[in-house]
Amino acid sequence: MKQLAPMRAWLMLLLAVTACHTFADTEVNANRARFNYMLNCQGCHSADGSGIGDIPEMKNFVGNFLRVPGGREFLVRVPGSANAPLNDALLAELLNWMLMEMSADELPADWQPYTEAEVTAYRSTPLLDVEKLRTVLIDRIDAL
Repeated sequence: MKQLAPMRAWLMLLLAVTACHTFADTEVNANRARFNYMLNCQGCHSADGSGIGDIPEMKNFVGNFLRVPGGREFLVRVPGSANAPLNDALLAELLNWMLMEMSADELPADWQPYTEAEVTAYRSTPLLDVEKLRTVLIDRIDAL
């Protein structure tokens, strides 16, 4: 039993360091992002992003938001993102994974991944009328 104590201490230290690890702004850990999607998004948007009921579909569409003014900010400020129990780095990672996984073909050619600092800035401004802004943005997308 005494032999396990150092190993247990080492494991606890490793877990603590991993939990506090901050990663490069554009690094995406697909397994972690997929897990965070499952916990925070899948209940409404479904496992493949096809949406449930009147919840918007993301599959083969969400990347279009990055093609119109205001769309990039919208994806961070929409309540499901802004209120997710994830820090800004993990939310940036989740959004980047979601865009690449569900809507890569719709991303603009000059697309840049979200950064933690960008998510922090957008998240600080609450979105008051989601439906109205979504309608405006989708009209802009349709006009492309």
